[in-house]
Amino acid sequence: MQTAAVVAVAVLAAALAVCGVLLVRARRELDVSRRMVVQLEADLDAALRPSPALSPTERALRAVVGTASRVRREGVAGMLGSSLEDLQAWALEKRPDILQVAAADGTLTLLFSDIEGSTTLNHRLGDRAWVKVLEAHDQLVRSHVERHRGQVVKSAGDGFMVAFRDPYAAVRAARGIQRSLARTLDPRLRLTQVRVRIGVHCGPVISRDGDYFGRNVALAARVADLADGGEVLVTEAVRAEVEGADERRMRFEEAGEIELKGLPGEHILWRLVVET
Repeated sequence: MQTAAVVAVAVLAAALAVCGVLLVRARRELDVSRRMVVQLEADLDAALRPSPALSPTERALRAVVGTASRVRREGVAGMLGSSLEDLQAWALEKRPDILQVAAADGTLTLLFSDIEGSTTLNHRLGDRAWVKVLEAHDQLVRSHVERHRGQVVKSAGDGFMVAFRDPYAAVRAARGIQRSLARTLDPRLRLTQVRVRIGVHCGPVISRDGDYFGRNVALAARVADLADGGEVLVTEAVRAEVEGADERRMRFEEAGEIELKGLPGEHILWRLVVET
């Protein structure tokens, strides 16, 4: 009996030892698995985190991806006219970025633009062709902005918000964009009949309570929203400054006195005559 008991104890001790070894090994494997999961999650997060766009093609591709996901989420109706609204909302949140571009007297000229009927074009052309259209549009707009020493403050899909230190440069850039679009031989822009609408407004962007800044950003975006494709609309403040500085007398046609949503009073708008 004693021998049997000793054998049983020995077997039990051996079994416990084996279990201990297996438990240690299982803990080690679990730790390794946990580290692998953490690393995989980190790698996935890094892969999904967008890096800064370095080229017009990347910017265009991201615009298409963003547009497609928003269409799925909001529907086509929710996307109409959203580029200008997105730019305006962003500008009101990022005031320091805008104020850095202001002239010494605290004034700033803002140009807003977007492609007329962009959502419809995107659906008709498909994402692959739309990427090429956005790339060509991006290159064309930025070339005129740089030529007239403007600064692209923000772009969203097919929309641009551009800051200039004076109205004359902004209007010349707008005229150049429309002329280039009308004359372009680039099939990406010509065959799809890309038409851009542009609005320009100038005014003070610094005040004690910030109201001037907010009103002028909203006003510039509203003016662009009222323009038709191929049209440049400017406010009375812009027209007065440009006609006084332009030796060749840029021509404007009165577009009427209108009320703008969310802004008090009536505003006189002018249409820039663009000879193509």
